[in-house]
Amino acid sequence: MLKVTNAVKQKLLQRKRDIEEELIALSKQHNPDSGAADPLDQAASASIEELAISLQKQQQKEYSRIVKALEMIEKGSYGICIDCGAPIEERRLQVYPDAMRCMECQRASEEQIC
Repeated sequence: MLKVTNAVKQKLLQRKRDIEEELIALSKQHNPDSGAADPLDQAASASIEELAISLQKQQQKEYSRIVKALEMIEKGSYGICIDCGAPIEERRLQVYPDAMRCMECQRASEEQIC
């Protein structure tokens, strides 16, 4: 699994860099003038700002998962389900390199949330 882990590690590191750049760009974006006189302009500005905040939150969550996965690679625990301790399928890790759960535990986790 070392070969896969190295490929996955590179993929994680690249995505981490991409997210860092995206978050920096989002933080530097000029916020639209909230003092616009037109109510439609104000509504559009508010909607755009809400979307930007939502995107930023999603990217921060993904970033945290990536950092955790990189830590697990370093510790030698990468690819092990955090719930049941079983190996996570290699195909799953190739598609979702920041996966922390096997498919069965992921389904159970999502069912509890819904």
